[in-house]
Amino acid sequence: MFDIVIADGIIISGHNRYRPCVGTIGIRDGKIVYVGEKSYSKADCHSYISAAGKIVMPGLVNGHCHGEMSFAKGLGGNATLWEQMQTFAENNWFYEALSEEDRFYARQFTYAEAVLSGTTTLLENMYWSLSGELSQRAFAETGLRGALAEDVRYDFYQSDRFLTDEMLEDFTDACGKYDLIPLFGTLPEEEFTEKRLREVKRLTEKGKIFFSSHLAETTWRHRSAVEKMGDSPVKVLNRFGLLSEKYIGSHAVYLDEEDIAIYAESGAKIVSTPICELKIADGLAPIPQFVKAGITIALGTDGAMWNNSNDIFREMKCMSVIHNLQSGSGAGTFAPEDILDMATINGAKLFNMEKKLGTIEENKLADLIIVDATKPHMNPLRVGERNNVSSALVYCATGADVTDVIINGKEIVRERELLTVDIHELQEKVQKIAERVIK
Repeated sequence: MFDIVIADGIIISGHNRYRPCVGTIGIRDGKIVYVGEKSYSKADCHSYISAAGKIVMPGLVNGHCHGEMSFAKGLGGNATLWEQMQTFAENNWFYEALSEEDRFYARQFTYAEAVLSGTTTLLENMYWSLSGELSQRAFAETGLRGALAEDVRYDFYQSDRFLTDEMLEDFTDACGKYDLIPLFGTLPEEEFTEKRLREVKRLTEKGKIFFSSHLAETTWRHRSAVEKMGDSPVKVLNRFGLLSEKYIGSHAVYLDEEDIAIYAESGAKIVSTPICELKIADGLAPIPQFVKAGITIALGTDGAMWNNSNDIFREMKCMSVIHNLQSGSGAGTFAPEDILDMATINGAKLFNMEKKLGTIEENKLADLIIVDATKPHMNPLRVGERNNVSSALVYCATGADVTDVIINGKEIVRERELLTVDIHELQEKVQKIAERVIK
């Protein structure tokens, strides 16, 4: 007896280079226990999902997000990150205007939006902790598989004040309680000093967990590292022993050939947020060069203030088309399958979880999404010879096409309905928060 059967869907997964087949998936105890062409009925499971005319694929991974900014969509529009920092620094990015309850609901609203558009794992780059276990609960109550990056400082405007070892241990323990992936959030380049970087090194070595930072995102951040530390951000991190397979650099727009070689050698990974980086004029990361060097590239959205969307499908299309233009290699710089890797298995690789997540294979965790392929914008769809399923997912689909989401073997979205939290109540709460902050 299966917990869930997904029947008659077009199954597509990176383990066989996204070669589609029509078949059935059986899920039991949070894992995929059957993938194949056998037919199963409603009598064989507790929950039966007909996926006829739909695509079943691995869940998407959002590797960089600031969830509590959901109330700020449209604020700071038509402004670069530098201009926004000058404008919003005086109120510490709205911190004084928000209660902990506000930020809790704002995060949940982001997570709900992400799940509804097909994200099953999300890395939250927290600005500030929430009291107790509220940060963890925000994930747990929505059902999203979460990774939480706790800033090692009390406040990013007070970079000499680090959290105590005990506080960081409590954080990682709480993440374990809720089955979340703990990370440390570390310094942007404008906050680099030798003393601070030595402390970051100590904390990351002691914690033995993944850690992340905004890396070479803008020209002014890159210049800050050069002026303060005498070298590029990558070379500074390498000098202090902070580049390893446990490091996840977000954005990575301004890396030269030497930086890329050092980064690749270290085993560190990169999360690119192409829409955000274009929208606020950060620049365009040299993703083709990264891939050629063997660096793992995953996708993220960043926060709502810098992107306005948590839809990884949009990131996939943007990643593909912008590099066709800019890479010098012409159309086809990345195959659709390469882009799908960035959104699925590479996201799992961020946390060394590729043996558990990221593809649809037996004994892997059941993080799956179902995409409606019956609408005109998804057709014509070919499954056999010269199939175009991967192309349709990258260039035609959006998060609005996701009908069902299963995370850890549990139905979180069924026929476009979020089953875990009341999305309409959340929407009303965040609307009121936004209106109050604007005033």
